[in-house]
Amino acid sequence: MTVQGIVNVEASSRLDAARQMLESGQVEAARSLATAVLKAAEAQNDRPAQGQALMALSQFDRVLGRFRRAIDTAHRAAQLFQHDGDIGGEASALSLLAHANSYLGRDEEAVEAALLSVKLGDLLPPGALQVNLYNYLGVAYLWASSIASAESAFREAERLASQGGAASVLLPRINLAWLEALRLFKERYFSGVLPGTDELRRRLALCSALFDDDVPFPGLPGVRSVLQRFGRCAQVLLLCWSGELERAAEQLLAVQDRLGPGNYAQVANFFGHWAAAELHLARLDLGAAEREATLLVDKATQAEYEQMAYIGHFLLTQIHIRQGQYARALEESSAHRRRELRVQADILESRHKIVQTQLDIRRSEHHLQQLVRHAQELERLSYEDSLTALSNRRRFEVQLASALGDGWDEQHPVCVAIIDVDGFKRINDSYTHAAGDDVLKTVAQAIRESVRESDLPARLGGDEFVILFQHTGLEVARQVCERLHAALARLRWAHLSAALRVSVSIGVSEAEPGDTPASLLRRSDSAMFRAKAGASGEAGATSDASVASMPSRP
Repeated sequence: MTVQGIVNVEASSRLDAARQMLESGQVEAARSLATAVLKAAEAQNDRPAQGQALMALSQFDRVLGRFRRAIDTAHRAAQLFQHDGDIGGEASALSLLAHANSYLGRDEEAVEAALLSVKLGDLLPPGALQVNLYNYLGVAYLWASSIASAESAFREAERLASQGGAASVLLPRINLAWLEALRLFKERYFSGVLPGTDELRRRLALCSALFDDDVPFPGLPGVRSVLQRFGRCAQVLLLCWSGELERAAEQLLAVQDRLGPGNYAQVANFFGHWAAAELHLARLDLGAAEREATLLVDKATQAEYEQMAYIGHFLLTQIHIRQGQYARALEESSAHRRRELRVQADILESRHKIVQTQLDIRRSEHHLQQLVRHAQELERLSYEDSLTALSNRRRFEVQLASALGDGWDEQHPVCVAIIDVDGFKRINDSYTHAAGDDVLKTVAQAIRESVRESDLPARLGGDEFVILFQHTGLEVARQVCERLHAALARLRWAHLSAALRVSVSIGVSEAEPGDTPASLLRRSDSAMFRAKAGASGEAGATSDASVASMPSRP
């Protein structure tokens, strides 16, 4: 049962005034007023007012690109609401926490918080809150590159919004358009060819009312102005990719912030740099495109907007390739990878602080049992791949490091197998990404059923899986892999397409003295590519060479 905190009339009125200030562009005044409400609520020990003031501050900081501060205030608000049993407040705070984490590149934390917010929201009567919760779950999946899951969440937000009136339906619709734009952008980066833009054009047409309508979104102060600029940037991308460069240039002028760059709607400024770089790229002005993409990376780095920094690195890589500067393109790809590794380290530190804070808050006997259940669920989610329900890369890396460092010797061998789905990109291209997700989940289930209880199967990412064999020699590990290969060969895919065939290549190797996790994985990867080279290379091909082992050194 929900226990809703009642915010006193004066505090509620002042927070409403602060939100109106934000809508009109009075950013600093809005934040100062919300801060004053928070201090007064703290002095009076008014917990509901504290929570609402923290929520307002988190919303303001998120719009302005101050993501770490937004995470801190949203986290504090969620704790207050949780303590008071305010399910709606806690769900809203968790959705803000998820959104800010997405900007910082903390995909797993973002998806985890967004999933929890949706589960809490489902306990309440349908309304605008659920629209926002499913929308931000979609945003978390979008930046985590889980296209099918993002589409599903946005469609649910759109359905709920349509039932409750058209005012907020634009929120999921503009995100559906951005989902398609991001898919096209990444497809161009990885394949070198831009797919058709008809679907993006159709989705943007559904958002045409967004650009001139100034009605605020329920519970989301300042968001409409940001989304108006997001939408115009998406139109610029569409026009650039369609060759309508004059119209793209006109639309880019409309993207400019009416209150000046770097002020209100700062988050949207990054998308403006992306759009400008694409326009220069379409005009073959590679020098100007490089300057705009470099500016995007520099500003995103300063603001810790990791997702837009990734976009900048992708753009610069493509630009350098077109310039024939392949060494610089390789360095840009390396810079992108180094950024991802820094973000992963930041995630681990952040999770440690969150766990410690949760423990400090929930010391009382009343919350002890709930804490244990909640901690177990958080731990499961933090180590689980959201698509396949296998262990994720982080858990595998922790377990592998422990296996190699915990008294490993010849009497306690360790093996690693890497499994790669053959021709997976072609499956996505020919049968849709939804079919690709179905293939990955089915392969994951076959892996789960083929391994032993002592083995650890995990998804490394994309179409790549891995199995950690502890206290297992190479011959036994190879037998398990051959059993898996045979099980996959027996699968039929008629529910997706009568013509679809799926095969995998598996490489397995045994740890040697002096091995690190990286060196052992490299040998397994080499064995996997050796297996792939020995097979036909076509999806559906089967061959003994699709399972290969890397022999130990004598």
